[in-house]
Amino acid sequence: MSIDPQTRHSTTLPELRFSLNLLYVGRLLLGMKSPSLTTDEGIDAFDERIEDVTDELVATELLHEAAILAGDILPEIVPPTATDDVA
Repeated sequence: MSIDPQTRHSTTLPELRFSLNLLYVGRLLLGMKSPSLTTDEGIDAFDERIEDVTDELVATELLHEAAILAGDILPEIVPPTATDDVA
């Protein structure tokens, strides 16, 4: 199992992926409404926002990969164990 090193961009990636998934769900639900209730402007707004978030996600993933290649990795935090507290 390979664990991806943590960079300063690591915390942003899950948030962007979640936002993109929510936008896709919203777009799906809007598309399921009857055509008389759905406006092209509403669908276009979702599509534009999906494109914006996708572009931001791709850019952040590239920055994350570049940081890994450049060695700009956050130090690994090791949680204390129960034996560390014994004096």
